[in-house]
Amino acid sequence: MSTVVARVELGEVRERRIVETSVEEAVRSLLFEVLGFWDPKASDLVVTRERLSDIKPELAEQYGDVDIYIVSYDIEWRGDVVVDKRFFVVMKNVGGVVDEVLSELADLSREALLETEKELKSL
Repeated sequence: MSTVVARVELGEVRERRIVETSVEEAVRSLLFEVLGFWDPKASDLVVTRERLSDIKPELAEQYGDVDIYIVSYDIEWRGDVVVDKRFFVVMKNVGGVVDEVLSELADLSREALLETEKELKSL
C-alpha cells in the first residue's frame, strides 16, 4: 500500500514523499517525527481526519471518500479561527488527486496567513 506524506509550511508544499505502509501506520510514525520539532510552549499539536468529500467533493465520487489526516504542529489561534502555519498531510496515494488536495490545503493555509497579516497591520 502506497501512502503520501507531505509537509506544508506557510502555505507552500515543501516536501512530499511516498512510503510503503498503510495510512494509519504512516500517521503513527509521523507523530514520532513531529515530536522532534514541535514546540509545546508555542503551539498545540493536533491530528484531524478529514474526508476527500470535505476537501474536494467532486473527486470523492470518482475516487471514493479517502481519509486525509492533517498533523498540525505550528498553529495560531485567532478567536475561533485556526491558522495552520506548519502541518503534514497523510493520505492514500491516489494519483493526481493527491496534488489537488495538497494544493487546496496549501491555498487555504496561505489565505488564512494573509488574512492574519492584514488583521495585524490594521491594528
